[in-house]
Amino acid sequence: MRLLREKPILAGVASSALSALSLLSPLTSHLDVQREQFFDTLTQWIAPPRATEISVVDFDLRSFWENANNVWDRLDVASVVAAISESGARAIAIDIIFGKACDPSEKRNNALAQAIASAPVTLGFLIGDSTERRPKQAPPVGVLRPVTIPPLLFIDGAETSCPEFEKRARSVAEAFLVGDKDAHVRRAQAFVVLDDQVYPALGIEAARVAFGTRPPIIGGNPVYVRLGKRRVELDADGSFRFAASSATAIAARTVSATDVLNERIVGKPFVDKIVFLGSSLPQLGGLRSTASMPLEPSVQIHADIANAVITGFIPHRDSTMPIIEAVLTFLAGCLMALIGTRARPIISMVLGLLLIAGIFGAAVVTYAKWALLVDAIGLSLSLIAVFACNSTCQFASTRKAEARARYKLCQYLPKSVVERYINILSDDVIAGDERQITVLFTDIEDFCLLSRNLSSRDIIALLNIYYTEVNGLIASYGGMIDKVVGDSVHAFFNAPEDLPNHVNKAFDCAEAIQALTDEMRKRPNFAKHRFGRTRIGIETGTAVLGEVGGSAKLDYTAHGSVVNLAARLQEANKTLGTAICIGPNAAAQSGRTLQSLDVQQIPGFGKLELFTTQLVAEASVSY
Repeated sequence: MRLLREKPILAGVASSALSALSLLSPLTSHLDVQREQFFDTLTQWIAPPRATEISVVDFDLRSFWENANNVWDRLDVASVVAAISESGARAIAIDIIFGKACDPSEKRNNALAQAIASAPVTLGFLIGDSTERRPKQAPPVGVLRPVTIPPLLFIDGAETSCPEFEKRARSVAEAFLVGDKDAHVRRAQAFVVLDDQVYPALGIEAARVAFGTRPPIIGGNPVYVRLGKRRVELDADGSFRFAASSATAIAARTVSATDVLNERIVGKPFVDKIVFLGSSLPQLGGLRSTASMPLEPSVQIHADIANAVITGFIPHRDSTMPIIEAVLTFLAGCLMALIGTRARPIISMVLGLLLIAGIFGAAVVTYAKWALLVDAIGLSLSLIAVFACNSTCQFASTRKAEARARYKLCQYLPKSVVERYINILSDDVIAGDERQITVLFTDIEDFCLLSRNLSSRDIIALLNIYYTEVNGLIASYGGMIDKVVGDSVHAFFNAPEDLPNHVNKAFDCAEAIQALTDEMRKRPNFAKHRFGRTRIGIETGTAVLGEVGGSAKLDYTAHGSVVNLAARLQEANKTLGTAICIGPNAAAQSGRTLQSLDVQQIPGFGKLELFTTQLVAEASVSY
């Protein structure tokens, strides 16, 4: 017995060690999506510090509505830039590429060039295929050697603003955003290299211009960026993570361009501010998916990047984090293994859940205090694996003890009695119960044709709605859904519990289904696909109900000719042109006045007089 208790502990220790090692292996890459989603949630739960120096001016939809021509041209942009500069802004970062119609003699281009020249403007550029027009030479970036620059930071071409605008700008910076595998933008490339010229990110350069610091310095392996006294450690690909602002934070720092142009802003809100100028409209600004929202304007993302650099609150993972997490996994796994062998299963499960909840709680606290990202997903899954392994071993030990006890008991009692006492609670099969039931079968007219003309996704979408409402209706009339097969619903009334007046309940339910599905067919998504009528067959008779099947799978269902006849009656609607076809027993027991369909030949049952609650004028189209 002592050996039986020790084996689960040893298995728990071994699985803890394997789980800890797995966190240090490439296998964890399979959890990248879940891990990133958890980190996204953390960045949204815990709002990062907000730099009060950052403002955003948005050429939003209201700006276009209030413009006389519903078009903002470069004259309007020039006016906005001039107004921001006159308000005392330290830096203006423009997230709009003015790359076409570059004739400097044009009035609008001349006005914008003058506005840029009179303000501390940083213009952004995008990665592109063009190798003819290069961005203006950036302020020199210091390089501390040795330094390893990741290959992803080298680009071959760029999409830039007109040369005259870049010539007048204080500086230029890279403004493109690279999403992860799921297209979410979580990281910013700190700089790029083009023709041996280093260009910092728009947010970093705007902060540098605003605070008058010297150009950034890059160095190290892995590489880092230093801006004044602020040092930003970069990932292996040369990027760093930022926390996307919530919709509330974005609204608080954003001003509509039309309010700036029309002088609706009280005071001078841009004094000593870093102002990011861009648009939330797709045709002017890029909309990207972030942890905050599915479509966030790129100008707001650049503001978030600057916020991370200025506040120093940069979500990150230290190089030692995987090792620390592996050690914690091993220790926590050993603890769970010990608890699992000493405590009852329910207590072990509760303590295990509390331990996992504690891991998530610690991850939240660690992020809030130090911006460290703890892989609570990997830790939790590792502990779950340990718990599963330990539980499996414990279960195996219990089964061995049970077999030993069974063998001993069989020496004192007959084997059949022992089996009954041991298995009765876990394998209590419901014996067959003979009773009268009313069977209701449904079918969708022309479903085969519909399924050939629609995609599987569209079919499933329609059927999900159909079954949800039809099955709910059957349940409301006291029916039991036996099964759903293809486009058919099989239901019993007066099973498994007694249902008074079950025949008429089935009739009422059939009429309600008919009314519901007729209304459903008029809905736009059903009507456009010409969704067929619902045909129903109903009959009453005696059937045997109970569990059927082996130990692998049991099914509670009914067996008897009444079930088969109800299915045949549903099919008879096709030739009779009816929507509801009722068998003779159900008609006789209902006591209602029904419309006779005369005597009909039903395969397998001979000639029967059939009934319906209503006649359908048009005949159904056969499959």
